[in-house]
Amino acid sequence: MRFWGERMPHLEEFARTHRVLHLGPGREASLGVSVDISRDVRPDVVADLNRPPYPFRDNSFDAAYAFSVVEHLDNFFGVFTDLHRVLKPGGFVALLTPHFSNAASFIDPSHRLHLSVRSFDYFIEGTSLFASYGFYTRVRYRVRERLLMLETPWTHVPGLQRAANRWPALYEEHLCYLLRGSGIYMELEAVK
Repeated sequence: MRFWGERMPHLEEFARTHRVLHLGPGREASLGVSVDISRDVRPDVVADLNRPPYPFRDNSFDAAYAFSVVEHLDNFFGVFTDLHRVLKPGGFVALLTPHFSNAASFIDPSHRLHLSVRSFDYFIEGTSLFASYGFYTRVRYRVRERLLMLETPWTHVPGLQRAANRWPALYEEHLCYLLRGSGIYMELEAVK
C-alpha cells in the first residue's frame, strides 16, 4: 500500500457489514455511528471526544474510524483507552493523521498533537517505546496496517517510502525534516 486511500474501499465495505464508530466525521459522510462535538454537523451522538468515557457499551463496535481527528485531541491515552473498551475482541481503530514533519501539522491552530508513526508504540508490546513507557496505559493494540506516507515529490522516488516504513526510527530521527512526511495511516487491533 502506497497511499491510505487505497484502503478506503475495504473500510467502506467493512462499515456496510459491521458496526463501526466514526469519530468526528464533521460534514463528511459517516461510515457508521457518527460522534462529533458539533450539533451543526448532525452526528448520531454529540460528545466531546476529549472527555471519555463515551456513551457506548463495552465491546459494542467492530471498528472505530478516526480520519483527521486524533491530532485535534489532547487526551491521547484516554481516547485510545476508551476506544479499546468499546471495541469488540478483534476490533480495530483505523486512523489517519498528519506526520509531525508535515507543515500542516503545525499550521492548523486546532491541532493539539503532532504525532510520529511510533507514537502508537506506547500500546504495542515488543516495541522499544512500549518497553520504556508502556506503563502509561494498560490497554494493548496490535498493528494491522502501518503506513508512513511521504510528501510529494518524495512519494515518486522508487523505494524511498518503503525504506522510511521499514526503518521508521532512522527516518524520523535523521531524515524527516529533509524528506518530509505527509501523513500516517494506522490500523490498530485491540488486544483483549
